[in-house]
Amino acid sequence: MASDTELWRGTDYGWWLAADTSGAVGASLIAFAVPLMMLATTGSSAAATTTESICVVVQAVLGLAGGVIQDRYDRRTLMLIWGASGVALSAVAAAAVMLFGNAPKTSGHGVNGANAPAFGGPYAHVLPIALLCIVVLFSVRDGLLENTSNAMLRGVVPDEQLPHAMALNDARDSTVTLAGGPLGGLLMTVGHAVPFLTSAVLSVLGMVSAWRIRRYWKRATVDDSGHSGNADDAADDAIDVSGAITAAPRWRDALDGMIWLLRDRFQRHLIIAATMVTGASNAFLLLTALDISQGGSQLISVGFINAASAVGMLLGALMASQLVNRVPGGVLVGVMFALLAAGFTGAALVPSMVGKAIFVACSVLALPAGNAVLGGLSNTLVGKDKLGRVGAGSMVLQYGAYGVAVALAGWGMQTIGYGPTCLILATVLVAAAAYALTMRSLITLPTPDRWAEHIQRWSIAQF
Repeated sequence: MASDTELWRGTDYGWWLAADTSGAVGASLIAFAVPLMMLATTGSSAAATTTESICVVVQAVLGLAGGVIQDRYDRRTLMLIWGASGVALSAVAAAAVMLFGNAPKTSGHGVNGANAPAFGGPYAHVLPIALLCIVVLFSVRDGLLENTSNAMLRGVVPDEQLPHAMALNDARDSTVTLAGGPLGGLLMTVGHAVPFLTSAVLSVLGMVSAWRIRRYWKRATVDDSGHSGNADDAADDAIDVSGAITAAPRWRDALDGMIWLLRDRFQRHLIIAATMVTGASNAFLLLTALDISQGGSQLISVGFINAASAVGMLLGALMASQLVNRVPGGVLVGVMFALLAAGFTGAALVPSMVGKAIFVACSVLALPAGNAVLGGLSNTLVGKDKLGRVGAGSMVLQYGAYGVAVALAGWGMQTIGYGPTCLILATVLVAAAAYALTMRSLITLPTPDRWAEHIQRWSIAQF
């Protein structure tokens, strides 16, 4: 297709995708390994989910400052810094695991007889504390820098190709998720530190790919009103300090993106539904992985549900780029919310793990197309110099919901059990779908070629 040729050869999207994918795979390995290690060393599912919750909250809060940084500094340079810090933190994490958990118990079994990672030795009790400190540092880094690549994407890809690029990104994300669980389990059977060492190598690959990005939007100058110029063909790859950077970011600037998301009725309605979906669905998947781990399954099997989700996403992504330009966006978004609610409800009710996997896979079939629509629309509503702050505001709200949901779900699993807790989470998804589908300005969204008319008709705010 001509659009594919233009996207891959006419832009630096390929290098951007390589850099972003390296970071995504490394992050998935760490996200897989840490909760299982916490579960094995503490014997508590609540401890594992609370660790995740703490990290999410730290990342979300610091994301506010991160949004300002991403809008004021050269984004390619920030991606390089993100990669370098990933190398350092992954190496420290690997060293901590080898130092404090290098004497596996002879039984080879974890919590409740599960064949999960088990640690012994005189310093094994130190490992949970060390891991918590390290993953909090990861969260600090991610809060400040992780969204840089997302903010940079619109400066790499022309606006008219954004839905197509985002559909490709969803296919990539699905592949990463599909491989991440089994790969993480396989690496942990080789050695507990291997996922962290692999993440360090991937961070190096990400830095090399980011360094090759040349054609991208940069801030040039900023006038007194905060309006930035476009310097697409600027030769200097270094951080631009010609008025774009102040001595310290103002909290008003940091909150601008979140304020815009909550002030406009369209954005407010949408972000509330999105936070409910993000929190409930991801908490559901994490609880299921922990439940499988506690049930005596092999480590490679722990990522089974996530892999099923990835299969559904991948199938959906293969159709998304074609659907976005042919089917009204409101239809795609409505189907997305409805399938998420129905699929996770079915997964909560069916007892077998295979049945859960099938329902979860079906629930996300429309997610790539819906994400492409909403992501493309959002990018057309936001100026390139403000994408970092809007992304940060969205991250704070959605990650905040996820942190709360994970913490409550972990305690719920420990007190009322896995099944009832998942039913509660499924109910939240049903409520989110009902909430989103009542929004006429959303469900009547047309194809991208008519978005400008729709934005004007419904007085949707731009930023």
